[in-house]
Order: sequence, then structure tokens, then C-alpha cells
Amino acid sequence: MVAFGKIFTSAMAMAVPVVAQLTPAQVVSNINMITQKSQALQAPAQSITIINGPLIIIGQGPFPQIITGFVDIVSTATTAIAQMQGMAPVPAGQPSDDIFNAFREFVRVHQALLNILIGKAGLFQTVPFIGQPVAAVLRQIENVVDTIAFGLIDTVESRASDLQAQANSLSGSLDVCIQKYEGLSLSRKARSLKFARREIAAAA
Repeated sequence: MVAFGKIFTSAMAMAVPVVAQLTPAQVVSNINMITQKSQALQAPAQSITIINGPLIIIGQGPFPQIITGFVDIVSTATTAIAQMQGMAPVPAGQPSDDIFNAFREFVRVHQALLNILIGKAGLFQTVPFIGQPVAAVLRQIENVVDTIAFGLIDTVESRASDLQAQANSLSGSLDVCIQKYEGLSLSRKARSLKFARREIAAAA
């Protein structure tokens, strides 16, 4: 995972101050909201094909919808991060368990979405312009997820190790997905270089 402290401090600095202190139930509600937004992106992700994927270049097809959905998740998560500022530690027991269960469900749903996207990346080895915008928004998702995880681990100490394990698992899935889409551009560059070398050798 990335440097939690730096991200969390940065997110707090950018956030709008919130007067009321968040309750555990509100934390659960915020996590559930993000989970629902992630769940809603699974159908568009499943609909990606070799035909409609490249339509991203004209703002059509499923990829723009998915990218917009990820931006919405980042916005919602950033608000949740701001609301967590100054939150009192959550005691062991049901409130802590509820927060952990909500975060675990988010991880499950979001990993399902990422796995769909990982599978779809293989369709576009010759369409490098798809990779960069998808990888860029996934980086933003990675940052806010890490920040939320850090805040929860710091606040829900009785489930800190469990939250850390879930966060690490999701971080691994995000890394794979980002690498897949970053690799689209890299693989195209590698093929272009290989082709150029072949042409030079043929001309020699």
C-alpha cells in the first residue's frame, strides 16, 4: 500500500471541515454507499467488448461510464474521509464489527469489479489509448481506498489487523489492474520498437 500518513494528511487539508463528529453507523453508511457505486459499475464493465471498447476515443462505449463512475467514487470517498477527521476511537464490540463487515463487503465487491476489468484488458493489446485513462483513474481510487483504510485502522483498533488484511488484499488487486492497463501502452511501444528494429535489419 502507499504511504498512508501523507495521503491522509493531504486529503484532510483538501476537505471541507465538518463540525459534527461521525458515528460508527454513519461510517458504515458511507462505506455501503461506496460499495453500491462500485457494484453499479460491474454491469458496464461486463459489457466491454473489442468492438465498443475503442469507442472511448469519441466518448462513447462503456469505458467513459466506468471512468465517470470511478471519479464519483473518489468524490464520495473524499467526503467520507473529511467526515472521519477527529472521529473518536470506536470501542470493541458491535460498532467495530459492523464497520469491519462493511469494509470487507466493499473489498469483495470492488475486487469483483477489478477482476472483470483485469479480464477485459486482454482484449485491447493493440489499442493502447484505452490504457492510460483507465490506469489514471484507478490510481485515484487506490489513493482514496488507502486513505480510508488508514483512517479505519487508526480508529477501529480492535479490528485493525483484520482491516489491514482486507486493505492489503484490495491493494494487491488494484496493483494488478493498474499494471494491466498501464501495460497496454507499454506493450504497444515494445511492439513498435521491435517492428522498427526488424525494418532496420531488413534494410541493412
